[in-house]
Amino acid sequence: MKAKCVVIGIGNPYLQDDRAGVVVVEQLEREGLACHTEVVYTVGFEVMDKVRGYERAIVVDACKLGNAPGSILEVSVDDIFTTHALVNSHAITLGTTLKTGYVCFPEEMPTEIRILLIEVKEIKEFTQQMSPEVERAVTEVVARIRDLVTAPAA
Repeated sequence: MKAKCVVIGIGNPYLQDDRAGVVVVEQLEREGLACHTEVVYTVGFEVMDKVRGYERAIVVDACKLGNAPGSILEVSVDDIFTTHALVNSHAITLGTTLKTGYVCFPEEMPTEIRILLIEVKEIKEFTQQMSPEVERAVTEVVARIRDLVTAPAA
């Protein structure tokens, strides 16, 4: 039987806005959210291992896609899957990692995966202080995840 839920935050805790996913998980842990939490520092196969065995997974990561800083995007695995990344496992993307999980371990992967991306403003500076735009987005993502996890099952 699969465990119910996991929230995974991806990022570098020492790199300004890239730390957004890590901070989301830290805040959820302080609140005692009724959901497992994990922090990973890369989008490699470790992410696949962390979601396996759960009914649902919520993945939070920073992105740089050209949107306004602090924008929150919810995407699917198919939205972020790119086949060219399969050529080199050292440059694998989050979409490729999760898609690989569904191919290799279909019974163990979550039925539902929500991927929340937070557009960064600055990711070059080594600091534990996020930009104000990303801080606001983190607060919103934490509230969104809290609502998702605590909502009664349909």
